[in-house]
This record gives sequence, C-alpha cells and structure tokens, in this order.
Amino acid sequence: MPYTAVVVGTDGSATSEVAVRHAGKLAADQGARLVVVTAYEESGDKRALTDRGQAEDKARYGETLAVEVGATNVVARAVAGSPFDVLLEAANDFEADVIVVGSKGLTGASRFVLGSVASAVSHHAPCDVLIVQTAD
Repeated sequence: MPYTAVVVGTDGSATSEVAVRHAGKLAADQGARLVVVTAYEESGDKRALTDRGQAEDKARYGETLAVEVGATNVVARAVAGSPFDVLLEAANDFEADVIVVGSKGLTGASRFVLGSVASAVSHHAPCDVLIVQTAD
C-alpha cells in the first residue's frame, strides 16, 4: 500500500537532515505529500531549542533538502509545542500514513534527544513510524 502523506521532524541538526532526506526520497518514490515540521518553544526562554523565526528557517531548509532528493509536494511548518506533540498533530492534520524521525538529534549544550521523541512517537502515532538511523 503506497504512502500518500509523510511527516518528518527536523531540529536543524546534521542528523535530522539525514531523516529529512530519507523522508524526501520516500515521498518522491511514493508520489506522496511531505510535511516538514519543526517544533519551537513560545516561552521566550533563552535555553529553549529554538524560537519561531529559527524554527521557520529550519523547516524551510528541510523543505529545500527534500526537494533536492526529488520530493515535489512539500509543506514546511513551524509549530509551537514539544517535538512529540508537533509530530503527532501534523500526522493527524495532514492524515499522514507514516512519520519519519531520526534516531538522534542535537547534542551538547543544546541537547535535544530525538531518540526519546522517536520512542514516544512509535508508541502513540496514528500511523506507521520510520526511525532512520542517524547516529554517527
């Protein structure tokens, strides 16, 4: 059964780019719509992963990466909320058949562990989940 809608999350890290490219290729191969989402915090907390402007830039960059690998129907969104909630919301809003997430995200001072997001998504997603091995 072919996929018609694919959702992928990106945090702008090199490892999330691997997931976006994988999702872009999958969408291209399946003739599916690809939705690239980036979560951001509205709190104004300087320790937050990103703000709305940064999130929009990261989502648009993800769109560019997906187009480079052949995706033709791509939507980019920056959405306030936790990465887990944002992915599930996008999957529901766009009636996704599959959510693509990377196995790891940013490290260091800006630590954002996509591994925990991937795990949570795999337990609660309304559709298939593809976890792309992105660890170095």
